Amino acid sequence: MAKSEPARFARINLSPQMGKVLGSYALIAMHTWFFAKLGLPSESGGAEVAVGIAALTGMIASILFFVGTYGVMANAPDAMLDERELAQRNRAYFTAFKYLVLMTILGGMVPEFIAKVLNFELSVAVLKNYMLLMFTTALVLPGFVLAWSDR
Repeated sequence: MAKSEPARFARINLSPQMGKVLGSYALIAMHTWFFAKLGLPSESGGAEVAVGIAALTGMIASILFFVGTYGVMANAPDAMLDERELAQRNRAYFTAFKYLVLMTILGGMVPEFIAKVLNFELSVAVLKNYMLLMFTTALVLPGFVLAWSDR
């Protein structure tokens, strides 16, 4: 009996250039959303809409990137990858891990520092937004590193 091919996942095929563009947009839009929202006063009207659009398009881009070529490769089972792809994926995850650890440390230390030095507590909503930023970053970053290392 012939050995069957491993199952392939459905994905959106992205060229290396398009993977770089989509991944970059997803990360930049979500980081811009977080920092812009952090500085906006309540009820800021048009600016609030623009920031909301950045968040919405950034999240959609994150999801599209995740189901694209590089997102699938970053999350594929070991059996679907050859040795070279497996080594690339592991390097990409280690790079993403370092960035997310930095985000976690900053997310814990900066609010504490602000509270102690400036006597100002960040709201729960700000911390929720930061968690959403961390989630979308974790979703995109391993595949993003793979896209940028692809020739």
